[in-house]
Amino acid sequence: MKKLIFLILLPLFLFAQNVKQVELNDVKGDLFILKDHLNHDATVVTFWATWCLPCQKEHPALEKIKKKYGDKDIQIIAISLDSPRSLAKVKKYVRTRRYDFVFLVDPNGEVSQKLLVTDIPFTMLVDKKGKVVFTHSGYRKGDESELEKAMQKLWQGKQPPGKPSFK
Repeated sequence: MKKLIFLILLPLFLFAQNVKQVELNDVKGDLFILKDHLNHDATVVTFWATWCLPCQKEHPALEKIKKKYGDKDIQIIAISLDSPRSLAKVKKYVRTRRYDFVFLVDPNGEVSQKLLVTDIPFTMLVDKKGKVVFTHSGYRKGDESELEKAMQKLWQGKQPPGKPSFK
């Protein structure tokens, strides 16, 4: 019974969450403070790992969205959950893919734990105040359309869909 209540309330906790306190290093070791980078039309935060095939499939879809809405200032922040020992793999992935993303690392999973990230890829749409307005767990081709709908609602000044999508 307690598990059921938790699962019902989980989306409410995520939507109430404000990610402005996120501070992580990028792949070069420089500190990135999220609250200093929320002045975009949309900020997409995705948690991923080099060993996660759905994550690798989601990245080109996110890049396509960014190009599709070239008239909008879309920032994509990809937070790697790879272990400290895998940092070389993360750097190689970033170097060879050349996505127009900000790549951060959360090697100990501290930020992902605070934000209740349990599956990857886990994608969030964040407004200019740092509030999470949409979440999606997992990735299958076509899932990006839900993110696009949420972005359009955000740009129209409407609240994106009321419940995060969990798969």
